[in-house]
Amino acid sequence: MRFEKLLFGTAGVPNCTVKKNNPIEGVKTVHSLGLDCMQLEFAHGVRMKEEVSSGLRKASYELGIPLTSHGPYYINLNAREQDKIDSSVERIIQTAKISDLCGAESMTFHAAFYMKDSPFDVFDLVEKSLNVIEERLGRLDIQIELRPELTGKTSQFGSLEELIQLAKLVNSCSPCMDFSHLYARTGIHNNYNGFCDVLGTLKNELGPNTLQNMHIHISGISSNSKGDLKHLNLNDSDFNWKELLKALKDNNCTGYVICNSPNLEKDAKMLKDYYLSM
Repeated sequence: MRFEKLLFGTAGVPNCTVKKNNPIEGVKTVHSLGLDCMQLEFAHGVRMKEEVSSGLRKASYELGIPLTSHGPYYINLNAREQDKIDSSVERIIQTAKISDLCGAESMTFHAAFYMKDSPFDVFDLVEKSLNVIEERLGRLDIQIELRPELTGKTSQFGSLEELIQLAKLVNSCSPCMDFSHLYARTGIHNNYNGFCDVLGTLKNELGPNTLQNMHIHISGISSNSKGDLKHLNLNDSDFNWKELLKALKDNNCTGYVICNSPNLEKDAKMLKDYYLSM
């Protein structure tokens, strides 16, 4: 999928939405705020009635607000017990099913924890599971981009290098580029040149179309030696979001920019307004 521009939106229903648990109202609020997209948050489980998903798809289409989604936090494709790995596979498939019913075309999730295992062994397990998921979704005729997220903790699978390699081996996979997590995980990549280097690596390794089909997360972030601690509002963090937006613009990046700062729509609007002012 190729986009004509960057689309800015919120990770979940905007805070100012009157009916906070209603994603249809959330899409309407996103539209009224002048934002462009919304991410469905299934962080605590995939629970949505079919009539809600069909209404959401209709609202998304009529208002021109495309959707992405985020799977449950308790996915771990490197769990100690096989039944927990199987449950994680099912959670990803269930998220893909409901996302497809809602009209979402890109779905992100945290793939695994290392659990003190070798990153190479964990990579093999994640790749194996994602190939199974891809095959099962194909049989269900569900075409959705699987976007393992670049994770912020060093205990989590999901480094830039791992996601690039995964995208080369699993056809339906592309990275979800959480640049705030990248900064928290590495302690670097927080200036214009660093961001351009990352974008150049994505382009060189995965092809130029990668930068025209991005799923990006941005927020403020606090961190320590083990990675991210929590999300912050952009102005309460030292994450260099202005230089990131300049790098995205100068590299002609297009796709989704999902803001998951605590203040959601305020930072999403600030990101969009700054980007358009450049």
